[in-house]
Amino acid sequence: MIPSSASLAPAKLNLFLYVMGKRDDGYHDIVTLMQKVSLYDRISVSLEEAGAGLNPAPAIDIHITDLTGRRGRGHAQKSGGRGGDGKIDASEGIPTDERNTAYTAAKLFFGHGGVKIRKVTIEIEKHIPVESGMGGASSDAACVLRMLNGLVPTYTDEQLFGLSKSVGSDVPFFMTEGAGLASGRGDAVKPVMIGCPLHYVVIKPDFGISTAWAYSHLNILTENKLPSMCDLAIYTEDDIMRCLRNDLEMVTGRYTPAIKAIKERLLSFGAKAAMMTGSGSCIFGIFHKEQEAETVFKRMSTEYTSVYKLRGI
Repeated sequence: MIPSSASLAPAKLNLFLYVMGKRDDGYHDIVTLMQKVSLYDRISVSLEEAGAGLNPAPAIDIHITDLTGRRGRGHAQKSGGRGGDGKIDASEGIPTDERNTAYTAAKLFFGHGGVKIRKVTIEIEKHIPVESGMGGASSDAACVLRMLNGLVPTYTDEQLFGLSKSVGSDVPFFMTEGAGLASGRGDAVKPVMIGCPLHYVVIKPDFGISTAWAYSHLNILTENKLPSMCDLAIYTEDDIMRCLRNDLEMVTGRYTPAIKAIKERLLSFGAKAAMMTGSGSCIFGIFHKEQEAETVFKRMSTEYTSVYKLRGI
């Protein structure tokens, strides 16, 4: 048995997301500013070496454990809300076969056939809510790629980044450090700096939104031109407030009035701005001071089941 590895896979928030139009390959061209935040899935990977002889593709086992809602590492807080314990069966509705991006990442990693591995076991302890727009599946896949390359060094950093593009649109972003401006279908990533500390209160409604569903309804939108002030190397507080927009929110908001209600609640409690992240369904409020976020976190926790206090990383 090759020694196993354990790591943390962070969530993300989209500080703006512009959809520029549909591509010939069926994807959409987007421009989005993403920042990683202090909410993490915990992942462990172990490998079983193959014996002598043939080198078939390794078996890949994915195991998903429960999300408990306890206070997590990195100053993330989650509330169970309304007297609940916040426990969710994370295995429900999450595939553990080829439809899982961590599975896809492992399969692609060993696709060249150069490493003799009999079995790959991936344990994922879910803390990032599913169908939330916070990138949990993509972050898990990126984490698995890096962990596998650490256990059995096979690819250069450039090659591994290239491999990540074949797994999913947001996976390349999670292969980089810090914040990033992603374009194309999300696979072209330019590292950027957020020049101010940001704190967030994030609410997950009692429903999720499929990314495929959200994009399939984009025909009701007109295409948007990216404001030139959004293509920056360093983003100040004022820059973020000027660029804050999510074209996908205009789609999902028509079908889910709860998103608008949560935004209005966050703003009424003092958030500097509020918006849906990614394709939803999570909504976040922005705060410049941690104490302000803490106060709103406590108030929102009395009204909603899944509430998180996070910081940008």
